[in-house]
Amino acid sequence: MKLANFWQHLPGLWDFERSISNQHTQVGLLNVKTVNYTLHSAFESGVYKNEEQTFFRNYQFSWENDHLNIYGSNPKDGYVLLHSLSDESRVHTHLCNKDSYQFELEKFDLNNWSSVITITGPKKNTTIKTSYSRNTITSINF
Repeated sequence: MKLANFWQHLPGLWDFERSISNQHTQVGLLNVKTVNYTLHSAFESGVYKNEEQTFFRNYQFSWENDHLNIYGSNPKDGYVLLHSLSDESRVHTHLCNKDSYQFELEKFDLNNWSSVITITGPKKNTTIKTSYSRNTITSINF
């Protein structure tokens, strides 16, 4: 499937499970809503598995110049570009505080998708694997 098709079908609710190497597992819900023809807004919330600690994060997914761009909310800087993917390359690497972050969209279809983020450097050495599956509820307000 082409990324443009994935982009068009991204809005809705997605259950996810995220495994962070040598740390913990998170489970939660990603709610993606269409803002306009090039932008989806998303809110992720969940819990650390087997704990009561919760987490949340805001994202934006944009479709520009045949690229799927993923932005994350940062309290200091607003939305910052995290990953930029195309049909030619579903891997994106960037540096943050001397650590290298490599994001890979491993697989995707209309009902499931998964990603792996590999972080290497002087401060962090970890792998974050996330698997998403479409929730049958259409959407919730946030």
